[in-house]
Amino acid sequence: MSGEGKLGPCMQCVRCMLFVFNGLFWLTGGGMLVVGIWARVQFSDYMKLSSHDYSTACYVLIGAGALVIIIGFLGCCGAYREQVCMLKTFAVILGFLFLVELGGSITGYVFREKIKSGFSEGLSVALDDYRQNGFKKAWDGLQSKLGCWGNKNYSDWFYKEWTTDETYNNSVPDSCCVKDEVSCNINVTSHPATVYSKEGCYDAAVKFFEDKLLIIGGVSLGIAFFQLVGVGLSCCLASSIQHSSKYELV
Repeated sequence: MSGEGKLGPCMQCVRCMLFVFNGLFWLTGGGMLVVGIWARVQFSDYMKLSSHDYSTACYVLIGAGALVIIIGFLGCCGAYREQVCMLKTFAVILGFLFLVELGGSITGYVFREKIKSGFSEGLSVALDDYRQNGFKKAWDGLQSKLGCWGNKNYSDWFYKEWTTDETYNNSVPDSCCVKDEVSCNINVTSHPATVYSKEGCYDAAVKFFEDKLLIIGGVSLGIAFFQLVGVGLSCCLASSIQHSSKYELV
């Protein structure tokens, strides 16, 4: 059903606002897509250090971003052609996305302690299996990036068979060294200045991720509530088009 050219000035303004909304909506979809890909690449090694697989969250973000871009075209087509069916479908999908994003944010907040616990457990396992399953690259990257060492503290590396079948007392991997010096990682208690601070990687990683997740979570919630504006605009325009069409028939 089309009511093109039959809308009043007020609804024509709403129609223009819906075009603007869809332009911004495309940008948010592109942003979600980029953030999802970035997080998957940036944190791929770190995800191996958790007992839970969080890579799915990245794929969900990528999929949601792609979906947002696709349904943005639906909203634009509906507004341009003044098609009630398209506009209502657009509103329903936006409402569904809002509920999914809101539910995901609440779930992440409620289970935040379980997520932290899973990360700590994963670090302990990866510490024991440092030379296996790609854990070495993940551990070295984490320690170098955050300037930390071990799980809870530096002594986690002591008495661990992380380099050969022998046990090295008071020694840590090279990635704990501030500078690339020969034997800087051996007997570190006698020359602590050559290695990073004694902060464990669990605490350092939690601080790092909490800072990033607060930003991502805030932006995600902002986008979610922004979608409600699109729901209101599309429903308002669809209702006006229906009303105009019925008036013409009478």
